[in-house]
Amino acid sequence: MDTQTYFLKSTRLGFRCWTKEDLPLAQQLWGDPEVTRYFGGPFSEQQVLQKVEQEISRMSAHGIQYWPIHMLSDNEFAGCCGLRPYRSEDAIHELGFHLRPKYWGQGLGPEAARAVIDFAFETIQANGLAAGHHPENVNSKKVLERLGFIYTHDEYYAALQMSIPRYFLARP
Repeated sequence: MDTQTYFLKSTRLGFRCWTKEDLPLAQQLWGDPEVTRYFGGPFSEQQVLQKVEQEISRMSAHGIQYWPIHMLSDNEFAGCCGLRPYRSEDAIHELGFHLRPKYWGQGLGPEAARAVIDFAFETIQANGLAAGHHPENVNSKKVLERLGFIYTHDEYYAALQMSIPRYFLARP
């Protein structure tokens, strides 16, 4: 992949938009039971295709998505990180990230999230960011707290048929 296609970069990561040609990469991520165990996966090939199409549609409609992220050192696909609408009328988006297991424990989640947080506040003028995690996913909880998110409440998440902790980060 040509590094010029990245619209956003952090120290080690490049961000770009999903295309339909990315289905094999998306399958590596959302078809992986380790990656998806806390949000309803693993997903079938058809479900992964639907997720990619949803991200492409979200980008077209809202200018945001959970963007694919690649290592700048070798352009290898590391996962995704980005935004989706949460309370659009208030310019509050939801931050999320999913990393392939080989990239866990390297600080890439917080690095990717910081880049997206800066993009949200500086480029698209978000008023705030929301985030949530499965109650058993203590690593995501730690990342959100390190990033400055504050726990606000539990909220029912239909995809998991359970309440999950929700966090908020106000515009600086």
